[in-house]
Amino acid sequence: MKFRADINGLRAVAVLPVVLYHAGFSWISGGFVGVDIFFVISGFLITSDIIDRIDKGEFSLIEFYHRRVRRIFPALFAMLAACFVMAWLVLPPGELIAFAKSAIAAAFSAANLYFYRNTDYFTEAATSLPLLHTWSLAVEEQFYLLWPLALMALTRWLRPWSLVIVAGLCVLSIDIAQRLLPVSQPFVFYMLPTRAWELLVGGLLALPAVRAVDIGHARAEILSACGLALIIGSLFLINDDTPFPGLYALPPCLGAAFIIGIHRQTMVSKALSIRPAGFIGLISYSLYLWHWPLLVFAGIYKNRDLLVSERIGIVVAALLISTLSWRFVERPFRQKPGAHTARWKWMLPAASATVAACCLSLVIIKGAGFPGRGPDGGPSVQAVKVESAKFQASTCLERGALIPKTGECILGSGNVPPTVVLWGDSHAAHLASALDEAAKAAGVSVRQITKAGCAPFPGMYLLPSSPMRADCPAFNSAALQSILDDRHVALVIMAGRWNTYSVGRSLLSQDGHWPSETASKANFTGSIAATAAKLAAYGIKTAVVGPAPEPSTDVLTCLVRANFLKEDDAPCSTMPAAQHWRNNQVLAALLPPNVGFIPIIPALCKTGECPLKVGDDILYLDATHLSRAGGHILAPLFAKTFSPAAGNLAAK
Repeated sequence: MKFRADINGLRAVAVLPVVLYHAGFSWISGGFVGVDIFFVISGFLITSDIIDRIDKGEFSLIEFYHRRVRRIFPALFAMLAACFVMAWLVLPPGELIAFAKSAIAAAFSAANLYFYRNTDYFTEAATSLPLLHTWSLAVEEQFYLLWPLALMALTRWLRPWSLVIVAGLCVLSIDIAQRLLPVSQPFVFYMLPTRAWELLVGGLLALPAVRAVDIGHARAEILSACGLALIIGSLFLINDDTPFPGLYALPPCLGAAFIIGIHRQTMVSKALSIRPAGFIGLISYSLYLWHWPLLVFAGIYKNRDLLVSERIGIVVAALLISTLSWRFVERPFRQKPGAHTARWKWMLPAASATVAACCLSLVIIKGAGFPGRGPDGGPSVQAVKVESAKFQASTCLERGALIPKTGECILGSGNVPPTVVLWGDSHAAHLASALDEAAKAAGVSVRQITKAGCAPFPGMYLLPSSPMRADCPAFNSAALQSILDDRHVALVIMAGRWNTYSVGRSLLSQDGHWPSETASKANFTGSIAATAAKLAAYGIKTAVVGPAPEPSTDVLTCLVRANFLKEDDAPCSTMPAAQHWRNNQVLAALLPPNVGFIPIIPALCKTGECPLKVGDDILYLDATHLSRAGGHILAPLFAKTFSPAAGNLAAK
């Protein structure tokens, strides 16, 4: 098809927000939607090319896949090669092994499957994965394994119905995405069935029946302007807390479609055709490949959040490296070979590169990350790693819908019936050692009822859902009923990762449908009030434990990197306290007046800072959970709660 400078400029509009978002510039909160725009562009260009070749009788599946290999693989494997070098230099053994596994997935266009199983795109941990961005390449390549075959069938046997069929597939894909979004947002984000509609929107625009439509100059101007407005609005109004993708991905995709689908010159197309935008469009693929690993490896090497000046410097470096990659890697390999037999000569290097990447990765995995390069943490770190593994594997941190049986998961003195219940998610479970110590001193017995991912909200669906959260409504209902049936219980201590619900990252729903943030906060207060009222009717008091400070990074990972790189571990030892005080105040404001509040910030944070490590004692198991050493600091606080002299818990 004829080269369109405006589409090249649209690539720039897609890639630059992604780069800036990944570089941590929060003002462009929806920068990640650039990937969705890329999908629409790709769907249009590839579909147009396939249909044109089919109509001319020149289409060949082998030739198509050959062109895809020449387009994708050279720059991808150049980036992978550089990443192997950087990973060897800065990644401790454990992280090097994880990198090697992701490299195998990237080499086989299966990165989306790998990262779906291992990380959420919007978590802090994702910022330490150098190859995370290859998930989108995997989605595209999986789509293009099937799409040419579908187009061949459509054009040969179903051409009159092609528009209806492709539109139907679009609707089906987005419907699946929207239905699954409350159930498993990671699946919807990473997987082909729920992303295919974005590529199909582009494909729809490439169908002859759509390309033949001429809407006139005035309407073209209006539509293209609306398209640009939709894209710009998405970049600044969508954020990490938006239930995305699904219907919220429609505005940027429709915006791209409105611009691409107009085959005449407009003010928007002229703006997108300017040379700077065109140049960024030319290097957009290489820029997408290189910017993320540069940011990740720089962050790992510095072992802290990058300064604004450092992030700007990395973006500039990514632009320079991408220009070189486009000029000396992309362009030479994209030159069309002359003879048919030459195609197979180009396939051999691609296959060799894939095998080499996989073999090198397997050597790293087999070699346990080559610990001879440097340690994977000192004795304190290793001890906490063992503790963390035991914590995660604990039978008292139930993963199913069943609560612990009577007599199981008892803390404190085992000689008396439990009069206190600790109820909540893993952020309740990490208080178990503190309550155990305090209860033993007070001669009290505490029953632990905890389930990972399930904050104590009976009757509520916790969204976005996940396999871990699927049984939460049943678990919490069973927990409440078990407490009410136990005549010995006098106090219920509820704890959870409240921050995620009080600030909107996770939502509470009464019916499983996605609620507004305001409705979710009302459900938060209503559920706790209703639970406290039911408990009070049985003479049981209710107290809520305030959230623990949450470090900006995984404490163990930070300490391991500092040890490996032989650097000061100060960034891993303390964090500012101000935000954590505010989080407690937000929670306290949401609690009903009949619920006691136990803030733990005063015990953990002094003089404006919260320690993460005191001497050789590491206070955290990871990025959010307290270790036994952290729990030991809290034991005196809970001892006061168990003291008969404490009387009624103080109101918030």
